[in-house]
Amino acid sequence: MKRQTIALFCVTILGVSCAHKEGKGDGSQYTDDQKASYYIGMSIAQNMKQEGFKVDADLLAKGIKEELDSTKTKMLPAEEMNTFMQEFMMKQHQKKQAEAGAQSNGNKRKGLEFLVKNKSNPKVKTTVSGLQYEVLQEGDGKTKPKATDVVEVKYTGKLLDGTVFDSTDKNGGNPAEINLGGVIPGWTEGIQLMSKGAKYRFYIPSDLAYGDQGAGDAIPGGSVIIFDVELVNVK
Repeated sequence: MKRQTIALFCVTILGVSCAHKEGKGDGSQYTDDQKASYYIGMSIAQNMKQEGFKVDADLLAKGIKEELDSTKTKMLPAEEMNTFMQEFMMKQHQKKQAEAGAQSNGNKRKGLEFLVKNKSNPKVKTTVSGLQYEVLQEGDGKTKPKATDVVEVKYTGKLLDGTVFDSTDKNGGNPAEINLGGVIPGWTEGIQLMSKGAKYRFYIPSDLAYGDQGAGDAIPGGSVIIFDVELVNVK
């Protein structure tokens, strides 16, 4: 890892939001430089916790102090920093990948068990791709979208445990305008089954949704997701 890469890593840490809980007092007794020093420390700690680092606060402070004071004889050899950090970050990345893979595999097993059981529900239909759906309300039977169409829909998306990760109600309640060519495969396929005015419930396997990667913190990798969708209009 080159020195500029280390610098970029540090800038990333220092550049995160300094969101914090209210402390005691208004901080008027401190100078701006002192406040900045404190908030930079908070920011570093927040970022390192998010990354899962087991930080020794005393050694962190010692490293900062020795560098700022231009201490010639440092506790650890400065010339080894780049090599060590490259190896350390690689190990952290591999660790995260392994943890994410294990979580994704676990979610896939749970999802498969759910879909097998759900398939026996007489109200549920299963397509060739593995998408499952349930008709909650029939539409006009005439106006059906194509994969290249733009539609207006109301929807609620949930995980298997009932957690709502997204919905039009959360975003003001108005129908969302969706390009069927730019969404997950489960939506592209499923909404083409509907006609205007219909309400369907879709049970979407992970390979037709967000796969092993998931979608941020909201949808873990390997998750089956459930969508209640109302097709309001086809544009």
